[in-house]
Amino acid sequence: MLLLGMQTPSIAEPTVSAEEATRKVNIAGRQRMLSQRMAKAACLMAQDISFGTAFDQMTSAYNLFVASDDALRHGNEDMGLQAETFPRVLRSLGNIDEHWLRYRIVIEQSIDTGIINQDELQTLDDASLQVLKFMNMAVFQTARAYADVSPDLPLGQTITVDVAGRQRMLTQRAVKEVCMMRIADDPQLYAARVAETVQLFDLSLNALMVGFDQAGVIPAPTEAIANRLQDVKELWVPVKAIMDRAAAGEVLSDSDMALLASETEPLLRTMNDAVGLYEEIPTQ
Repeated sequence: MLLLGMQTPSIAEPTVSAEEATRKVNIAGRQRMLSQRMAKAACLMAQDISFGTAFDQMTSAYNLFVASDDALRHGNEDMGLQAETFPRVLRSLGNIDEHWLRYRIVIEQSIDTGIINQDELQTLDDASLQVLKFMNMAVFQTARAYADVSPDLPLGQTITVDVAGRQRMLTQRAVKEVCMMRIADDPQLYAARVAETVQLFDLSLNALMVGFDQAGVIPAPTEAIANRLQDVKELWVPVKAIMDRAAAGEVLSDSDMALLASETEPLLRTMNDAVGLYEEIPTQ
């Protein structure tokens, strides 16, 4: 299987359009979602919940994570990305490697064998959170690097794309946390995490819709984005209802866990569509 690249080129800073800069932040942000999607899928597989779907999700998430990592560093015409040349962005991407190395070993074994054991899930979850932590730092550096050199790309727009992209991750992290409650020694620890994730999704969605000056988040800048965020809000209602039960301490049944995993997919797709629309905002 593919390893993440460890070499970072050192060349002159590129001329990057606002559209490509936004896409770079979008794809970097998507890596956070993929890190949690793999762990979520592993948790479902280990408990034989929608096993085939979960296995397919793990495999596709792994492949996209690896391909996107290479594209973020070295460029990819199909993804519309040039090779990265900002040293601070390259360093932040490189900082993920050691954490991904530990994570990917279990993921690759699971893909190769079709087996994930429940006693591996805690280690896998811990590894996924380390990858997420350092990927968050990389997105932060990417958003600010491109805002600094793109006169037609306001910082508020890159910050907003960062926050919008994070919403995708939160959908997957929340399902993973609800799933982990079922096998954890202390389910209430994960229930508290679910509550925090749900609250962050709620607050962030509201900020994306109406703006939040203190955090640098701009209101939905186009009617298309506003409409798509409204779709997200509507899809979030039934998902949140199930997650709120888990946040209150309920360990979900197999059927409710499968329902939650299924209901979250259209929410994720619609949120991803909304993030993509930010690439189409007219330049300032």
